[in-house]
Amino acid sequence: MKNSSLVLGVLAFVSGLGVTGVASANVLRDFGASTTSPTDTNSTEVSVGGIGHSLIVPYYNVQAGNATLINLVNTDTVNGKAVKVRFRGASNSDDVFDFQLYMSPGDVWTANVSRGADGRAVLTSTDKSCTIPQSVSGTSFVTARLNPRLTGDALAAETREGYVEIFNMADIPPLAINLAGAGPAAPGGQGTGPGAAPFGAALATANALFTTIKHVGGVAPCFSTTAGAAALNALQNDPADLGAAYALGFRAATTGLMANWTIINVPKSGASSGEAITIEQRNGAAAGRTNIIFFPQTGALVTGVFVIDQYTADPSLRTTSVQNGSGGLYTGGTIPVIPAANFDLPDLSTPTDLLAFYPPNTSTPLLRAGTLSSRLATKNVINEYITDPTIGAFTDWVFSMPTRRYSVALDYRPAAPAAFTAAYSNLGQNGVTATTGKNYFNATNTTINGGQLCVSTSGLTFYDREETTLVGNNFVISPNPPAAGFRLCGEVSVLTFNAPGGQSVLGAEIARTDFGTGTIRDGWANVATTGLNTGNVPIATGHGLPIIGKAFTRAGNGTVSANFGAAWEHRYTRP
Repeated sequence: MKNSSLVLGVLAFVSGLGVTGVASANVLRDFGASTTSPTDTNSTEVSVGGIGHSLIVPYYNVQAGNATLINLVNTDTVNGKAVKVRFRGASNSDDVFDFQLYMSPGDVWTANVSRGADGRAVLTSTDKSCTIPQSVSGTSFVTARLNPRLTGDALAAETREGYVEIFNMADIPPLAINLAGAGPAAPGGQGTGPGAAPFGAALATANALFTTIKHVGGVAPCFSTTAGAAALNALQNDPADLGAAYALGFRAATTGLMANWTIINVPKSGASSGEAITIEQRNGAAAGRTNIIFFPQTGALVTGVFVIDQYTADPSLRTTSVQNGSGGLYTGGTIPVIPAANFDLPDLSTPTDLLAFYPPNTSTPLLRAGTLSSRLATKNVINEYITDPTIGAFTDWVFSMPTRRYSVALDYRPAAPAAFTAAYSNLGQNGVTATTGKNYFNATNTTINGGQLCVSTSGLTFYDREETTLVGNNFVISPNPPAAGFRLCGEVSVLTFNAPGGQSVLGAEIARTDFGTGTIRDGWANVATTGLNTGNVPIATGHGLPIIGKAFTRAGNGTVSANFGAAWEHRYTRP
């Protein structure tokens, strides 16, 4: 029962059995009760840690005895949050697990992702917050979106590493919202009848959805009451307009989410932790209110003329503005590569800020993805490494590119692995360049290797701790020459330094590169990620690549038979 609700949600659209298409209108401006309280955000701020509307956990890992612990906090002590949680695989950012989480004010949701008996990642949680489906704990990750040529443990392994996207789709206020007042009319015909309170105003009665998700004695009622089940089951409906979103219990999403994550290895007595990357939508310098971006957690196909293209830049889901990476039309197969289901949305490219018109046009998600990529772009990734064998030290670097999927996706449909092709969104094309001036991935810097997309860098340079090292009567000058052609393969790539016998901190398997630094065992390194220039070709003055990540180090102490671990955020040279 626990497996079926999530798995069937994915498989239903893949098999095409019993799935009906629905037209969606799910990016909605919240007008509020007057012009003083509308959706108002107009800029994007990205930071490591912090509090925001959306979050990215750059890496999860359940390989080699690892488990990943996630703590998600709603710091808003007034409003509940309708949260989308999506796990994506390390190879090509394929969706491997997603669900909805309904957090009450001040709530903390905790979960453990580990390796299950079937080899796939599995999420377990004893948390009392409401989820849709009703129970996600104990559910294995889903392989329906992964490379169909893989079988057995090779397929299961693709779920064992990746990263996590988290979105506040909408706020859930304590009081119900007036749907029939005489105040300002909203799209869809609401606000035309008489009433003491204007349309969109808070009423004196409780919001049924808020009551359902609000903890009582440490437990949210969720589906346990008739009213709660009715409020949650109503979320299968697609809000056709603002009034419908109000009726479900939603308001514009505000800031308030934060998350911490820990990779822990009990057999090796090691642990490393980090903070989620925060995306906060702002009105000037202050956090603002975004669009309502709620989509039902169902397998119903998103249909209608250009509907999906208004909500995502993901080239595997889009039906327009998909190219071959060189500016030409995509010829690898029919589009869309994957028919989009409601559960595919929202994503990082779904329009959040105040728009000039609703629904968004087909270029709006491209602009959103381009803006977010520009906030993450770096021309250099710099950090330390320690591999001193006298203390049994190892170092892994993680490179996560969470916006790459919104530029390029691998099409698994061709008959032979050699025929794999990549579909690209036209970021940097058709007016997007005029707005952002930037493109980050195209056919000149992206290749396919072994069923994974790879992105070229401008090489890696490493230094020792003294800049030069004396060996006998000769000096070995550091840095050594850059590693020409160094590529980041996979959406989440792991670089392991000086790993004899394949040993590493993380035990990464999906997208790992072993790199030797010769006699220079400890020091720091610089990966040049100059990227493409405004002409969309790689040159030294490019505008970088959107990358986040950390260095993970482990060392031992034979005296006390203990391991020690650390994790350091990368340093970046932002354009």
